[in-house]
Amino acid sequence: MEIDTSKPHIGRVYDYVLGGHHNYDVDRRAATEILKLLPTYPKWAKLNRWFIQLVGQQWSEAGIASVLDLASGLPTQGHLNDYLPEARILFSDIDPVSVIYGEKLLADKPNMRYVQADLRDPSPLFTAAAQFFGAERRIAVGCIGIAYMMDDEHARDLLRRMHAFCARGSVMALSFIVPRGASAAQVLNGAASLAGIKAYPRTPEEMTALVAPWKVQVCRPLMEWLDLDDFLTQEECDASPFDMLGLIAHH
Repeated sequence: MEIDTSKPHIGRVYDYVLGGHHNYDVDRRAATEILKLLPTYPKWAKLNRWFIQLVGQQWSEAGIASVLDLASGLPTQGHLNDYLPEARILFSDIDPVSVIYGEKLLADKPNMRYVQADLRDPSPLFTAAAQFFGAERRIAVGCIGIAYMMDDEHARDLLRRMHAFCARGSVMALSFIVPRGASAAQVLNGAASLAGIKAYPRTPEEMTALVAPWKVQVCRPLMEWLDLDDFLTQEECDASPFDMLGLIAHH
């Protein structure tokens, strides 16, 4: 796996704003510029990570035994492996830095594995998942922090193929960005372009249609999920061009 340190990577930028150390100067410079456009970005990143932790706790209480996590980042403290230590978990990410460090972190956990995967071409991921899970296809899918970086065509293809791969009784957790105002997409993409990506904000109705045939059971703002209505000040909420929602969908 080759690591390109000449361009920022959104996963490493995310790691930096969360206070991590698996990033490079190019990522830190990009984060600095993004924060000029979206000063609340670190707070949204924390809410996204805390949603992962909430989902991990809920899945643990539900006795989930198999998990496929997409765009995982680093499985460090507070990730799904902390809440589901006995589960079979397949982590995945496109970023080789996350994969290399992830493999090291999971080296003593035979029930967990980390694979490199480009979700825009998910066939190798499904091949790895078939080998990892075998006949057990009642799976919990983590799709947190990635859907808003995929266009409709790739997101729809991934989620439909995921539904076909999973068995009845499977569950999926997903977070997404909801635009606020007509200029939201423009502001978001101005910031996203600094990390070399595009952003795709969607309304709850658009997201519900996109995840079909998964059936959305609950969809609400991350701050509501986490009971943190005052985590962002009113001024910060008013200035933000987007909100972030989380949904739980069933097979």
